[in-house]
Amino acid sequence: MSAKTASPAPAPTAPQTGGQTTEILDLMMRLADLLTHETEQVRSGHVRDIEPLQREKIRLSLLYQRRIKELEASGATIATLPAPLRAQIVAASGRLAEAAGKNERTLRIGREATRRLIDMVVASIRARLKPTSRYDARRAVQSARMVPCAVDRRL
Repeated sequence: MSAKTASPAPAPTAPQTGGQTTEILDLMMRLADLLTHETEQVRSGHVRDIEPLQREKIRLSLLYQRRIKELEASGATIATLPAPLRAQIVAASGRLAEAAGKNERTLRIGREATRRLIDMVVASIRARLKPTSRYDARRAVQSARMVPCAVDRRL
């Protein structure tokens, strides 16, 4: 009896990974376009219009992540791709990274501006509700009850 040795699987060839790679490339471009559009909507004040964009962003991100894992599982690397496809992937990666960075900064700035605005409103309400104070005979500060009155200055 002879023992069989397992030989490593051959590296995927360009035709095997070509379809996966072009799908990933398409997802990268669609996701970059979506992020750019969402950033423009936030900057122009159309925050209510971004909810459907966020759902689509999550869907595309999960699909992109899944395809990348599948490509890695197949053993393909950027180096095994044909030069033109490799250049497209690199360019799309740069564009996606730039769009994601701008989108993240815009959303963070918008969130911070909203938080500051809410803090200002809360402070204003607290100032209006702040009870007036007075000193008593022992020089201690006490809350004074507001009593409505009118002063006739015609005398």
